[in-house]
Amino acid sequence: MTQSEGTAEQRIQQTIVRALGISKYDPSLPLRMGSTPGWDSMGHMTVVMELEKEFNVRFPPYRLPELLDIPSIAETLEASGVTLNGGSL
Repeated sequence: MTQSEGTAEQRIQQTIVRALGISKYDPSLPLRMGSTPGWDSMGHMTVVMELEKEFNVRFPPYRLPELLDIPSIAETLEASGVTLNGGSL
């Protein structure tokens, strides 16, 4: 998915699913660190790297603990200067 495709929420969701290697994802289930299989401390670093790649951003280390779910990731991306297709989550 490129930067111009999909809503911000979809881009974040797909990035997390890809980072964690989730083959069958049920969109009705929330993606959240600690409750999503594979999203432990090591998985978190993979998610962070994939988000940085997808959104062409580098998160300062103090922001990493804030990246817990889609809404907090969107908020942190916006705080880092990323425009999220004009859509809100």
